[in-house]
Amino acid sequence: MSHIKRSLPLLLSRLLIGGIFITTGWMKVSDMATTIGYFNTMHIPAFLAYVVGYSELIGGVLIVLGAFTCIATALLAVIMLFAIYFSYPLGMQFYMTPVAMLGGLLALHGAGAGKFALGCKCKICADKE
Repeated sequence: MSHIKRSLPLLLSRLLIGGIFITTGWMKVSDMATTIGYFNTMHIPAFLAYVVGYSELIGGVLIVLGAFTCIATALLAVIMLFAIYFSYPLGMQFYMTPVAMLGGLLALHGAGAGKFALGCKCKICADKE
């Protein structure tokens, strides 16, 4: 029973965090011209718009499914660190969302995907199960 009590909040966290990344990734990928334009205003190379957009989309799907969660959360945490760096000069209302997402990603990375997940056979993820 304790596994279910522990895994249900992890499932809900995965659905929320993964869902947000699926949404933001899809917004970037589906309108790549606007995404590239926005990245250009921050002097970020255009190819990184593709990297970030597809990483958010695919990483979000992996988190929702609970597959390779340790890898997806680590990659997205790095993206959030850069999002914090680039949004910090704009004020608290802009950088607190990436800070909150980073906190959720770190919590999922530390706790693992839980019982209700597809799982992963890599050594990093296997240590958490």
